[in-house]
Order: sequence, then C-alpha cells, then structure tokens
Amino acid sequence: MKKAKQEPVGGFFMPSSFLAPLPQRMVLAQYSEAPQRAGVSSGSGNRNGGKVEETTAKVGDGVSPVARGCRQFWRAGDYEDANGIIPAAHSSGVGLDHVRVHPKFLHSNATSHKWALGAFAELLDNAVDEIVHGATYVNVDVLNNRKDGSKMLLVEDNGGGMTPDNIRQCMSLGYSVKSKSSNTIGQYGNGFKTSTMRLGADVIVFSRCPAADGKSQTRSIGLLSYTFLRSTKKEDTVVPMVDFEQTGQGWKRLIRSTSDDWNMNMRTILLWSPFVSEQDLIGQFDYLGNKGTRIIIYNLWEDDEGQLELDFETDQEDIQIRGANRDEKNIEMAKQYPNSKHFLTYRHSLRSYAAILYLKLPTEFRIMLRGSEVEHHDIVKDMIEPKTTTYRPQQLADGMVSAVLSIGFVKDARHHIDVQGFNVYHKNRLIKPFWRVWNAAGSDGRGVIGVLEANFIEPAHDKQGFERTIALLRLEARLKDHQKQFWTSKCHEIGYSQRVKPKNTTPSSSKKANNNIVSKSSPPLIQDGEILALAGSNEKSKMSGLKRSENGSSEEDGEGRTIKNRSIALKDEEINCVSKGEGKFNLLQSLEEERVKSKKLETELEEKTKELKEVEKEAQTSLDDIVVLKQMIKEEKEWRDAIEQNLRESLKSAEQTIETLQERVRELEGGQVEDGSGSS
Repeated sequence: MKKAKQEPVGGFFMPSSFLAPLPQRMVLAQYSEAPQRAGVSSGSGNRNGGKVEETTAKVGDGVSPVARGCRQFWRAGDYEDANGIIPAAHSSGVGLDHVRVHPKFLHSNATSHKWALGAFAELLDNAVDEIVHGATYVNVDVLNNRKDGSKMLLVEDNGGGMTPDNIRQCMSLGYSVKSKSSNTIGQYGNGFKTSTMRLGADVIVFSRCPAADGKSQTRSIGLLSYTFLRSTKKEDTVVPMVDFEQTGQGWKRLIRSTSDDWNMNMRTILLWSPFVSEQDLIGQFDYLGNKGTRIIIYNLWEDDEGQLELDFETDQEDIQIRGANRDEKNIEMAKQYPNSKHFLTYRHSLRSYAAILYLKLPTEFRIMLRGSEVEHHDIVKDMIEPKTTTYRPQQLADGMVSAVLSIGFVKDARHHIDVQGFNVYHKNRLIKPFWRVWNAAGSDGRGVIGVLEANFIEPAHDKQGFERTIALLRLEARLKDHQKQFWTSKCHEIGYSQRVKPKNTTPSSSKKANNNIVSKSSPPLIQDGEILALAGSNEKSKMSGLKRSENGSSEEDGEGRTIKNRSIALKDEEINCVSKGEGKFNLLQSLEEERVKSKKLETELEEKTKELKEVEKEAQTSLDDIVVLKQMIKEEKEWRDAIEQNLRESLKSAEQTIETLQERVRELEGGQVEDGSGSS
C-alpha cells in the first residue's frame, strides 16, 4: 500500500513524532483493559439516533491507571526513559532530520512560570484574545474528578473555538497565529503549554468551531498528559487527539489517518482522562453552545507538605495559593485598608490579581471566578488627586512613541503603610505589578503608586517582566525620578515631615502710597522681625494692639482687623502718618501689596527651579545613556578582540599542523624514493 503524502499544517510540516496518531502497539500491556466497544467507522459514521456510538475504557474499578509518581511540580522533572538512554534524532516524512521533543521538556518548559497565578494569566489572555471572535466571558471554576474525587481546574470561553488544525497548532510548541497581530496579547505560541503544565500534570481540551468558509462545524478533543507520557515511558511527546464533524443533525468521526488510529486515540484519551466513556466526553460540548473552548486541568500539583498548591477552601469565591506568596499580615491589613487591597493580596489571590490584570476591558466581557464576576479595578481610582504626565522615550527603531503616566498617593497613605510601586502594562496586559523602582532608606517613597502602559518595550516570555534593554533601564530611571520628585514635594500632605523647605524671601522696599510724606525721623516700621507701635498721639494708642507674632499666627488690632505677620523689610523707609485714619489704612495697604508681590516672586522662582531641574535631568539622562553605550561598545570590542585572538591562535596552530603534515609528506615521499632506488 502506498504511503499517503504528508500534508502541511498551517504552512509547515509537523514532525512525524509529534501529534502523530498513536501506534497500534502501545506500552499499555501492563494494564488489563476491560472489553471496549468502538462501533463507529469512518466515512458517514455509524450513528444510533443521531449520536455517535460510545467507546468505554475501564481499568479495574474504572479509575484510570494514573501513576501518581512525584506530585510536587519542582521535582516532577525527574523523568526516566524506558531504557535510560537519550533517543537519537528521527527522520521526518519529508526526508529531513528533526529534533525529537522529549516529554521532560514539557516540565522544564513550564518552569518559566515561577508564580502559579502567572500561569492563570496566560489562560485568561487566550480568552481575552477571543473577544475579536465574539467572546463575552471567560469562566474559571473548580470541578471534581469523578474517577478519583480529586480537584480539577476549569477554564472556558465562548470565543471562536479551534478547528482540528488549530487545536493541533495550539498543542504544538512555538506555533502562534497571533504573532503577526497587533491587538492580541499572545505572541510566542508557548503560553498554553507552559501554563497548563505549571498548574497540573495533565490537561484535556474540548473545542467547538462553527462552520466557516464552506466547511462543516467541528468538535475536537486533545489530551496533553505528562502522567501518561511518564507512566508509559514515552520518548516522544505524543498527544492523543480525536475530531468530529457535523453532518445534518448528527456528528460523525473525522478520520485524519485510519479508523484504527482514531479508535486507539479515543481509548487512550478515555484511559488517561477524568472521563470514563465517549458519551461522557461528548457531553462536555454541551457546556459550550455553538462555539468555544473548554480546558480542564487535573492531577494538580501539591506542595512539600502533600497539600494542593492551590487553595480552594479559604474563600469559596476565589482561588488562592499557599506558600511564600501568602502573607497573613497583609491579608489582615487589606481588611483595614481597602484602598490598598490589591497591593496587599494580588500575590496570593487570583480574584485580586485578575481585577487589575488588564488596563481596560470591554463592558460586555466578563471574567467569572467560581460563579462570581471579577470586578475590574482601575488603580487610578485608589489615588488622591492623581497627577498625569507624558513620558517620551528617546528615538526608537520604530519611531517616537509616548506613554501617559498617572502618579499619586494611595488613599491609605495617611496611615503610613508601605504601599508603593508602578503597575506597568503592555498592550493592555499587566506585566510588572507594583514595580518598586525606588528602594529608599526609611519611609521615603511610601504611598506613591502609578500606572503606565509601555508598549515600546517587549515583555519576557512568561509576561511577568520585561526584557532587560536600554529602553527599560531608561524607563526605570525616569519612574524613579518621578517618584522622588512627587514624594519630596508632597510628602507633608500625608503627615510626613517636609523634605523641601521654602526659602525666605525679602522683597524690596514698598511703594509710597497716596503721596505719603516719608520722614527719616520717624521710628522704623519693622526691626529684627518685630512690629513696632506707630508714632502719633492718637495712632499710638490705637495701634498698640499690634504685637510680635512669634509662632507665625495672625494677631488682631484694637478694632478687630487681622494682620498676617510676614517678615517684610522696608529698608531705610519710615512712615509719618499725617492723619488719624489715613496712616493706618496706608500701612495695611502697603503690607498687602508686599505680600502679593512676595507670593508672586516665590511662585516664579519655584517654576524656574523646576524647569532648571528638568533640564538637568535631561542632560543627566543623556550622559547616562552615553556611559551605557560606551560600556556596550567597550564590551563589544573586548569580545571581538578575544575572538580575533582565538582565531589568530587557531590559524597559527593550523599553520603548524600544516607544516607538520607537509614535513611528514616529504618524509614519506623520500622514503618511497629510497625504496624505489633500492628495488631497482
């Protein structure tokens, strides 16, 4: 029989050892399966009442042969092959050698997620990306495994679903149809694998895709099971998958290779999944309606104490994590300071983290967590009179860009709790939650939070940080400057001692009002900061109520008028009141004019000082960039010099080897000549 030609999937050829149909002889002989019924053939399919006939897989009492092994995630990478050796490379169907994907890579790949909630975020990203295909919700919930009673995670959405080809691409490593799209979060084609394997050892995916482009509506099931691969000592990452397509009012099997392969894939899925029958599997599509994807993660990881890493009991409307990320003190503080709740709880609470995970969400899209909607939260609402500024990074390769920074004190800052940091987003997705850029000694910086969407820097693959580039270093330095400036100028407003003290100003002599006669014989108005009594028979008695203000508060004269004490020096001027009421009025008027003028000068001085500081910061930033570039050039030169030196040494060694070989050749040729002469 002639072998069918391999068809490309998504424009490229899949490795023959990956996502291929399961072989007929599997390493399952150690398990005695009960009789199974696989009464549906290919083609039109044998249907009973419009339903596909059922295949069951039972082992013993119906529990799948799940070899528990190590249930701690960070130790699950201790994988033993069937023969303990590293398998050789494989030849693909198109005649090219390719590297085999060992199952151990699934675990090592998932270790990029140091934080379990970061894995949840990847799955939420996939659902949010489906908004463009009509998704209106993503539902995260907890289910019970009917085979062994253990807990399972559910993540489902009503997006566009996946075709049989798309679900195979989803299960592939590094393939992403989103990488060329500017309005999606996923870019690397690795999030589904790393996130699901970080949360549990096994995942089963159900996806229903509506009819489009003249094709029938399809249903697909895929099983990515680390337990299956370890227990059967597989040396390749084998992913059992089955598909169905709609025909009229019923469904038939979609055969991609042979009917026997399809049956073997179905039996393997039933044997290693939480479901005991084909009818049970098909029933999962009823939750999806006409389209969508349903992901079930099971055999969840445990901690070193044998408890599940995820905590489902503490809060029935939340999923929390145990361990170092959980701080009981912060949990109690969150109850006392609700405006700082997300800062204090996002490390261990999925509900808290999901509320701030996206900068904006469409009003018609909902994130459901264990039956209750997650309320989207804008951190700016937690600020006291936030200040907005525009950050413009220097010229980048893709042109000049800018970002709006909102900064302010959190509303609980007056209680002096240590809450600070910037939420930095990329394409609407939170990458750095409460990034602490200023680690000052003491209490400096407390209470300052900010929000920024930085689309000009690229996130790391786990989306929990940014690539360490010059653009990121510049942003970090600028955010630190903004926080310092904001704190030092406004910290006194939340109860801290003032860091910047206003300078004393001494205005020039006051103007002469109403042509008053100036007399040097009269006593000075102000002397060493003290207001003296004015000369004059009647004025002297009426102005005696003016006293020196020792604490900066206001004093009152005999007629109840308030005069603010300001140290305004009127140099070499003395006033002679020529009439009873006129002199007093003119004095007060002069004081008020000097006060207004002094305040105006202070404001102008402050503005000029700020402008000067901005210029100095720009100059310092440019100098810092020059230093960084010089260092990079120096390192590049040293690296190239080292390579050049190695090449020179290699060349010299090669020349010596050539000379040695040439000498050897001459010796051999000389020996042959002597042998020839002797024989003749």
